[in-house]
Amino acid sequence: MFAALVLDHRLAFLFLAALSLGTAVPLAFGWARIVPEEPPPFGTSEDSLRGRGDEPPAKKLMSERRDPFAIVLLLCVTVSFVCQLPGIPPNVGFGSIAMVIPDGTEGWIEFAGIWFLVLIPGFAAAYAILRPNFLRVPLIAAGFLVLLLWLLVAPLRAALEAAS
Repeated sequence: MFAALVLDHRLAFLFLAALSLGTAVPLAFGWARIVPEEPPPFGTSEDSLRGRGDEPPAKKLMSERRDPFAIVLLLCVTVSFVCQLPGIPPNVGFGSIAMVIPDGTEGWIEFAGIWFLVLIPGFAAAYAILRPNFLRVPLIAAGFLVLLLWLLVAPLRAALEAAS
């Protein structure tokens, strides 16, 4: 590949590590937005007698617009990211497409699964751009970064393997 000839293996490792860690950050923020916030561990006596005045009522918290489809998209983008982590066999990706198609039903299922994992981050980012929800920023950032990871992981791995 062209990247193996041009890119130094140390720089390829740096790019791959930065892209992998940079992609994990918006995913973590997205999952943190889904999990409800815990109450403080110790309340003061004033809080226990009158209730907390600085917290919004529970009905207001429950009425916050939670989009279940956005949560499903975040789950799919997370699965797509996990499939690109180092240590996952690289033949799961684009390198095996030519061998996957003629294999029959199992081959077509694997082929559709790979393309689902590649296309879902872009769809999640487009959905978050078009429909505002509580996961808008994490879905946009994670969608673009996971899609970029899917596109750049093969040349970066080729540059890493060319050094050895």
